[in-house]
Amino acid sequence: MNILLLTHSYPDTNLKWRGTFIQEQVRALGKEHSVIVVYFKVNYSHFSPFAKYSFTKTINGNITEFIVTICKSFPVITQLKYLSNTFRFINNEILKYGKPDIIHSHLAYPAGFLGTIIQKRKKIPNVLTEHTWISKYFRSWVHKQCVLYTLKNATAVVSVSNALKDNIGNYCKRSIAVVPNVIDVDRFKISEKTKKGTINIGLLGGLGNYRKGLDILLKAVSILNDKDFLLHIGGDGQLLGHFKNMAKELMVEDRCKFYGGLQSSEILEFYSSIDLFVLASRDETFGVVTIEAMACGIPVIATKCGGPEEIITSDTGILVEKEDPEALARAISFMSDNMSSYNSVQIRKYVYEKYGKAAFVENITKLYHHLLT
Repeated sequence: MNILLLTHSYPDTNLKWRGTFIQEQVRALGKEHSVIVVYFKVNYSHFSPFAKYSFTKTINGNITEFIVTICKSFPVITQLKYLSNTFRFINNEILKYGKPDIIHSHLAYPAGFLGTIIQKRKKIPNVLTEHTWISKYFRSWVHKQCVLYTLKNATAVVSVSNALKDNIGNYCKRSIAVVPNVIDVDRFKISEKTKKGTINIGLLGGLGNYRKGLDILLKAVSILNDKDFLLHIGGDGQLLGHFKNMAKELMVEDRCKFYGGLQSSEILEFYSSIDLFVLASRDETFGVVTIEAMACGIPVIATKCGGPEEIITSDTGILVEKEDPEALARAISFMSDNMSSYNSVQIRKYVYEKYGKAAFVENITKLYHHLLT
């Protein structure tokens, strides 16, 4: 099957972690299908209102990746140019040589909106996979109308979790499929942990805002006076310095290890250094880091903030209320005292069966075939 995948969120040289969950879907699809990825972006550092789009092309097996760059223009005009130039690129460089069987758009705006316009004009089914709470798109009336149009008119709408499905259902009355995110489980390994008294706790995520709840986790570990622990914190962002100061104020600075931004090759080493993983988020539509940790056989403590409720089971971890440092501290204390009750092999098997490539490709391919028959 030939798939045209549209996204404005995808890893590149400047933002290596942006849209990695979409790239994982592309790699999984590429095992059985031919995939053309159009990743389009605006170069806001270069003001050139009349410049044509530019693009690069990379081919790797069944996957062809285009990075389409549009230069910054005047306010408002930039957005129009962003969409029109990307449409022109797709028409000139892809559709000119033949129609794909399916368009698969990630995120309702701008990719989903553009995919739906192409669907209407070229009569190609467009599947929208949504990853974000819908209200987060509504930064203007125009954006809201574009998103609502997409949700109503896309051939199919897919959510990565039931929590997000319910959220989408508030804005459109239609059938919404649920196909969870995917990871390459074979990239992650169960590592042998050394037997010692210190409990190694891990958190991995962007530190540009408070969404990941690192402030809650720091408050929680500051309560654990009777525990010998080391908190491993992976991630970078504009609040990194603030969180370091917070650890100092809470007098846990000497028991926190800040790694900063991690390269892909360093992620496995990070997971191998921890005994349990904590996701203290305020909101998550899914929570890819939880299944990455579990793919390494690591039990997870997560807040009830959307996606994690569908991922974590009593055999794989503990769920706690969000914004509650005391509850989080109790969960960490309980898990650290009962590590032997969590079976690392079974945790990994659970992730492989539910979130591995085979499960994802089977589910999404069934949806494609249904739309084409």
